[in-house]
Amino acid sequence: MSLSKLQHATDFFKMGDLVQAERLYLEAIISHPECGKAYLGMGVIALEAEQFDKAVSFLTKSCELLPNDAFPLIHLSEAFNGVNSEIDGLTALEYAASHLPNNAMVHYHLGLQYIILGNLAKGEHAFRTVIQLTTDSIASYALLELTRLDSHNEQYLPLLKERLKQKNITSQETTALHYAVGNVLHGIQNYQQAWQHFERANLIQTELCDFKTSELQSFFQDIKIKASEHVLSIGSCSSTNNAFPEIIPIFIIGLPRTGSTLLEYLLTEHQDISSAGEVPYLSREVAAFLFSQTKSHYPYSMSNVSSAQLNAAAQIYLEKMSIHAKGKDYVIDKLPANFQSIGLIYKLFPNAKVLHIKRNLADVALSIYRNSFAQNEPYFCSLNEFKQYHTLYADLMEFWNTQLPSFIHEVSYEQLVVNKDQTIKNIFEFCGLPSQLVESTFPEANKVVKTLSNIQVRRPMNTISINNWYNYADHLSQFIDSEHG
Repeated sequence: MSLSKLQHATDFFKMGDLVQAERLYLEAIISHPECGKAYLGMGVIALEAEQFDKAVSFLTKSCELLPNDAFPLIHLSEAFNGVNSEIDGLTALEYAASHLPNNAMVHYHLGLQYIILGNLAKGEHAFRTVIQLTTDSIASYALLELTRLDSHNEQYLPLLKERLKQKNITSQETTALHYAVGNVLHGIQNYQQAWQHFERANLIQTELCDFKTSELQSFFQDIKIKASEHVLSIGSCSSTNNAFPEIIPIFIIGLPRTGSTLLEYLLTEHQDISSAGEVPYLSREVAAFLFSQTKSHYPYSMSNVSSAQLNAAAQIYLEKMSIHAKGKDYVIDKLPANFQSIGLIYKLFPNAKVLHIKRNLADVALSIYRNSFAQNEPYFCSLNEFKQYHTLYADLMEFWNTQLPSFIHEVSYEQLVVNKDQTIKNIFEFCGLPSQLVESTFPEANKVVKTLSNIQVRRPMNTISINNWYNYADHLSQFIDSEHG
């Protein structure tokens, strides 16, 4: 295959035409079985499609054929993470770092992998290596991670501010730098200037959003209408022919930044509870199946779905969750946005346990505003948009609590922190589990955490994050008198 044809495949990939890109990469492999870049292309396409086993296969071959190229190893690590083999992902990156010691991108991804696995010291060392090796944009992202690890360290401020003065840096890099400066200023209690940088970061992200929160109003209203007409008025999914009768899902739902990761960690200390983390199985696999059967998206698919189709959807979900069960009966799904699907959860899994975690709303708003979310969604980067989103969320949760009062158990983040034992005991009782004392005051370092809380949750439980909004009260007035989020 000519170099130009391989380039065409890459061009198709960049344009989002994965079908054409895959076709050309496969042609390259057939005609030139030793074409490492074609295997790399196929591996990245498999990653995009979240076909992680397939990605591992293609990327492993690419690593063999391109031994001096960092990207096959970096992507292979991503693929291993996708199949819940984070240790293998770490091995791939450590190998890359040993063979390509001057590659800053490798050290950056190695740092991220260490953080996922809870080795904060090695993560910090890897990020420091990045800023020693390069002044390229990857250094800005390494600096952001360093300020997340140690926000009290003023030594990063001059370098961060100097990088902000550079011309022709992308909006994404500028955003990362503003968050990083804000983190340091917050850590040294210069809250006024910290807010200015958080505000600039959020303004840049807001400009990248392609919709408004107000556009979700009809969707949230339709969830309630369809639930009333077609979900709550008829029976739940049958448990007959259940291929996974031993699995009981525990859904942790609510707003982001309310303590769901801490709650997950504490619950998984129980001998009967495992966790899948934040997984999109309900909103992706189940929703896609229901669409294929009803030709309607959720919640409209609930209008004409049959019991047999619901049973099949339940099996699809449980099959995915069984991967994470590890022989335990209860498996946590902690995707916060599943609060939109409580009616569907009730239909699919009448024996499921739903935990609604809430936190002081001003603290939630501040935590969201101080953190960079990968998605450019308006309610994650605008306080006014977040206020609208909270209104929609609170209204829908009031509806679910009215319609299914015994199906949902509310958990207070503040009580979880200050009265952990009683809070956890109440949850175990709600789940029908025998009480078990949760000994640790902070989670095991070797547990895998892929959320924004992957640093904070490694540290001993404390009350630092309670009423943190006091430091920014002038900017958060619209949330101060509100109830928990």
